[in-house]
Amino acid sequence: MIIFMACNKEAVKTNTPSSAQNQSTADMIAENGTNPDEMIMTTSPEGKTVMTETNSVDDHKSSDGHYVYTETSEAGTNQIYYYSLSNDGTLVFQKAVSSGGAGAGAGLGSQGAVTLSEDHQWLFAVNAGSNSVSSFKVHQDGSLTLAHTENTYGKMPVSVTVHDHLLYVLNTGSDNIHGFRIGTDGSLTHIEGSTKSLSGTAVIAPQIAFTPNGNWLIVTEKATNNISSFRVKADGSVAPDVVTASTGETPFGFDFGRDNIMVVSNAAGGAAAAGSATSYRISANGTPHAVNGAVANSQAAPCWVATTKYGRFAFVSNTGSNTISSYYIAPGGYLFLVDKAAASTDNSPADIVVAKNNYNVFVLTSKSGTIGEFHRKFLGGLEKIGSVTGLPASTTGLAID
Repeated sequence: MIIFMACNKEAVKTNTPSSAQNQSTADMIAENGTNPDEMIMTTSPEGKTVMTETNSVDDHKSSDGHYVYTETSEAGTNQIYYYSLSNDGTLVFQKAVSSGGAGAGAGLGSQGAVTLSEDHQWLFAVNAGSNSVSSFKVHQDGSLTLAHTENTYGKMPVSVTVHDHLLYVLNTGSDNIHGFRIGTDGSLTHIEGSTKSLSGTAVIAPQIAFTPNGNWLIVTEKATNNISSFRVKADGSVAPDVVTASTGETPFGFDFGRDNIMVVSNAAGGAAAAGSATSYRISANGTPHAVNGAVANSQAAPCWVATTKYGRFAFVSNTGSNTISSYYIAPGGYLFLVDKAAASTDNSPADIVVAKNNYNVFVLTSKSGTIGEFHRKFLGGLEKIGSVTGLPASTTGLAID
């Protein structure tokens, strides 16, 4: 399977801003001290950015009660690895669990290969080598029990998304999507009328995701530079797609920020210093409307996207540059580049997630076989604190409980 791993766009000319301009930009991003994604952090007496004590606990769990999941996608037996999250933001390997299917034997070039239900009671993972998707019960200690494995009604499933009791999977090998109802026991039941084709053949689609309200399914298509939207009907099936040309070349991964704004990375076909990202509003008819165009980051192959808890920042992993860019999502959905290289990574950064505590960030680097561990800093900054090693080169997907 051909995987686009780079970008193309003209390098952006930059001028050194004055102190007043720097202050103005900082004020905008800080939202005059009311940015909720900034307010969860404070500065320690040593001058380091740390979480505020009142925000060190996320809902009912402490920092060390959360877990990170990924899948090996190895040929033969696909496995789920899971790690516990320590209070200092580092990961500790716990166990490998068979997924109930086979991997592809290589990375999938997709976002969303593994995902959690909204209540974090269930984990779902694609098995690209056996054309199936599996569900797992997530226990309090982070351990997994395989509940069900079901055929995806297509070839080469690479991405999965969940909203309420509905699950949809993207089959990139057959250019289609298919849906299931999720039972209370984790069982997956096929939905009549849920199998729908994408905009064409060999579109090389990397991600499927529900909009936050669950009314639409969005699929990016790298080879066609299209974004397909499918209306979700009351019975869980979907209408044929609404196809929109992307603003930016090679749309790849995406996530949703403030006011349900969708931020999409544009890999630009692999050209050096050509990457960008675009913010979109999703209209009532499912059409994505670009807010302020493709915002360049002058990096290579921006592919994966993760937004912060309150949707003010988006982090984009640049596979060809071994960096992470940070963007600010302003009111109205306007997208601004904060730092084209907020952090350096190991070789070929891919999937990226922001922890539920809104402070820790993790990046899978496939060629290095690592998961990089980062802390957020003020104004879209990142600080690397370490990494876990020993993952197969085929490892793909990240989800955090």
